[in-house]
Amino acid sequence: MQITSLLGHSAELTRIIRKSSQPADVIASEFFRSKKYIGASDRRFISGLVFHTLRTLSLCEAVADHEKCEDVVHAGHLLMEPGEHDLSWIADLPEHVRACTQDWLLASTRTRWSDAADVWKSMTQAAPMVLRVNLRRVSRERVLRHLHSDNIDAVEGPLSPAAVVVNQRVNLLQHPLFKGGIVEVQDEGSQLVGYACDPGQDDVILDACAGAGGKSLQLADLQMAKGQIVANDIEWNRLKEIAPRAHRAGVLSITVERRQPGSAARDNRLFDLVLVDAPCSGLGTARRMPMAKWRITPDTLARHARKQRQVLEEYVSHVRPGGVLVYATCSIMPEENERVVEKFLANHPEFTGEPLAPCFERHGVNVPGLAPEQFMLQVDPLHHGTDGLFMARMRRTAM
Repeated sequence: MQITSLLGHSAELTRIIRKSSQPADVIASEFFRSKKYIGASDRRFISGLVFHTLRTLSLCEAVADHEKCEDVVHAGHLLMEPGEHDLSWIADLPEHVRACTQDWLLASTRTRWSDAADVWKSMTQAAPMVLRVNLRRVSRERVLRHLHSDNIDAVEGPLSPAAVVVNQRVNLLQHPLFKGGIVEVQDEGSQLVGYACDPGQDDVILDACAGAGGKSLQLADLQMAKGQIVANDIEWNRLKEIAPRAHRAGVLSITVERRQPGSAARDNRLFDLVLVDAPCSGLGTARRMPMAKWRITPDTLARHARKQRQVLEEYVSHVRPGGVLVYATCSIMPEENERVVEKFLANHPEFTGEPLAPCFERHGVNVPGLAPEQFMLQVDPLHHGTDGLFMARMRRTAM
């Protein structure tokens, strides 16, 4: 396909994504299925350019205006291949435009990071595929040997002892390791949440916002499938994915329950560990879902924070005395993370923060810069090479 046609198809797909509320990757898959004449290499070019454009949209808009490009996609292509163009003027743009985010988002994250602009810039790069090895069944080394024998470029993840980073575009969903339940796709930052939970083998666990069950499956693996896990969520379309995934992984310790609105308050069961992986803005996954950072508003973020506080209040009574509560999001926003936890602890003196370092050490996890007393952790692409994930570990000392 000629470059003009490639750019035209890329511009068409970009317009569709920007007008739709569906995830960009879902729309892209539907787009390519409807245009079967587009070959594999052209699909890779179009997908790469479209997602690059969406991740750097503010910068592409500025380039399109300054360089008189046909549209933002042509500007994105110019940024990728500037050739003889002098783009030194970009250095004079406002910092949030160069960081490819909204100004208020940059200002908020700067309350945590002095290098917040660099964090946002790091989220303009494509995210790698990361696998989690079911260590209950096989070693990471054996999985790597299998992948290498199939000429798949893969290396150990630097943080999680179960992580394998795949350094090439490859469809692993039909690979024997995936179909056989030996590996799951799970970002390394997400895997750290499981280690922050640090479950005992016989613990009774509530995964309160389980979604499709990725963390439930990891917790089962950490328990050697000997405990009991209740995977609970309000969205059945995601929750129903757990049973086939658990079957594939050979896990029998997960019970799936669909939560009805308000039902948590009527449930008097107590658990050793409650994981609240709360619904959030998803801004920590902006490398994969870039439109999230362009669509969010201050009001939307405030609604997320209110909902997160509400969800914590719904599930706090299910933590037994001496039990553990872990709060997590896939966001990098302080409003959804530290501030939610700080308000929760202020309202619940029966809970206290519990250091993460001993939990990680028990599993051979070493997070650079983690202080011994630190019970909250924010990871991100710049400092950790992961998606933006937040986690906080708290223990109930009294009823």
